[in-house]
Amino acid sequence: MKTIFTRNILFLSMLMILTTSALVHAKDPFQGIAADIDKGMQDLDIPLLEKAVKQCEEMAKKDSKDYRISYYGAKAHFAIADCLDIKSGEEFDLSGTSDEHLDQALDLIKVAQGLKENTVDIPVLAFTILRRKMLHVSFPGLMVYIGDRTLAYDKAKALAPDNVDVLIICALQVAEGMFPPPPPEEPIAEFKKILEKDPKLAEAYYQIGCVWDKAKKTGDARINYQKALELSPNHHWAKKKLQVLASGAGS
Repeated sequence: MKTIFTRNILFLSMLMILTTSALVHAKDPFQGIAADIDKGMQDLDIPLLEKAVKQCEEMAKKDSKDYRISYYGAKAHFAIADCLDIKSGEEFDLSGTSDEHLDQALDLIKVAQGLKENTVDIPVLAFTILRRKMLHVSFPGLMVYIGDRTLAYDKAKALAPDNVDVLIICALQVAEGMFPPPPPEEPIAEFKKILEKDPKLAEAYYQIGCVWDKAKKTGDARINYQKALELSPNHHWAKKKLQVLASGAGS
């Protein structure tokens, strides 16, 4: 009798959890979209990311004023571009498809910026998209994006100067936002300051690796890429960079 009672209690508890989860998902569909984007990026699952894009497009038809729709749409398009770049046998996808998704991401993040001004995630994402776009184009085409990238950087820093994502883009600005470029020790010092706050931040190690890579210090680059991968086994860019170094193309 006690066993049957216990089973019934367990069944009811599970039912309540599932019902609550479904209600939360129904009230906030963005949780599901955000989860799909995160999983899609982690698994390099482009169809899952395309599903997130379509969901945002359908939601936009019903409500054009919710900034989250354009924000997550931009994030999904960027994630697709990111996956295409990672999967490419070259440094970046050369087919033009990644570029198309970056352009769509830029259009959508501009909409989000116009709808919401005090959320740091928006300028951080804007900076990230613009930075990637600038890596896809050559001079003088990249000059078109410098002003918007600087504005996104300034906005993010003003909103949340101690936010980890903001600290990362501040260090990137030191590494890439000056001409002539500074010696590698300068941006690396900035990334190391971040690691003092969060020693397990894989992205900081990855970016240190990139700085050393550009300076042709492949041994130091490899050490930091490996550390990033150790901390985050699904850091696909660190994997790709290590593969390039192993092939000798990065030396």
